[in-house]
Amino acid sequence: MSPHHRHALTLSIGLAALLYLGFVLFADHAAVLAALRRVDSPVLAAIFALSLLNYLLRFWRWRRYIAAFGHVLPWWRHFLYYLAGFTLTVTPGKAGEAVRSLYLRGHGVSYAQSLAALFVERLLDVLAMSLLALLILLARPDYAWLAAVAWGLTLGLIWLVTRAWLPERLRMLGQGHRYGHRFDRLARLLDSAAVLLRPGNFLFGLGLGVLSWGLEGLSLYLIARGVGVELSLAAGIGIYAIAVLAGALSFLPGGLGGTEALMGVLLVAVGSDGPSAVAITLLCRIATLWFAVALGGIAVAVLGIDGRRATI
Repeated sequence: MSPHHRHALTLSIGLAALLYLGFVLFADHAAVLAALRRVDSPVLAAIFALSLLNYLLRFWRWRRYIAAFGHVLPWWRHFLYYLAGFTLTVTPGKAGEAVRSLYLRGHGVSYAQSLAALFVERLLDVLAMSLLALLILLARPDYAWLAAVAWGLTLGLIWLVTRAWLPERLRMLGQGHRYGHRFDRLARLLDSAAVLLRPGNFLFGLGLGVLSWGLEGLSLYLIARGVGVELSLAAGIGIYAIAVLAGALSFLPGGLGGTEALMGVLLVAVGSDGPSAVAITLLCRIATLWFAVALGGIAVAVLGIDGRRATI
């Protein structure tokens, strides 16, 4: 990991620590800690297991995307590359996950292909989250406007990037332009992305995205029930999806602040008290965000050890 990336990660962790400390102190730290203690070991094991299953399912999709470009890598090493990207998931729009491209380049995967896979992965994740966000309407029909905004933005983006004329239009715009090479790179990325947006790959990726992110929404539901908050499964998944979408649209590192704030507000809106909402939000983010960052750090360390052995 480069010094720049280490600095960004350290800054994000420090920001998160201050943010979470502020939430706990603002909501009455004694009550928050009491709520956290009500979550028993089986629930803790379940939520981390669900997060791990989420990563495995998304890696299956990623591996299929890379294979669609004609590249087949050893399963275990490819999985380490995928996990390594999570180290920098706390970057705006998760753009730091593009670090996978550096590892894959050594296996003949072009930057245009790996970045196209990342782009389509993010696009389908947003669409999957928009679908899951609709579940909140079963508990709070008055939040229909939130789902409508998410759907409008998502469908508009999908319509734009699937236009066959867009890559050529970008190349024309780049001709004679000071940053013409950047337009050309974006056009090549969209050309590669078109392969992954064909009906078969699109439906597979979307279906798997709904399943994998639904598992993380299930984690929020289990945590809420463990804390003692009465919450339906549909509401739990819907709250998680809307909060994560809001964090993604904020373009803050890992959605920090935006995701937590909206998740807490929505939990209170469905009947949780303030300290319990903070406890649920903190534990959910630890299990679904920071667990991924920790696994990514382990993957980077393992790859670094393997790289040093290879040079001996």
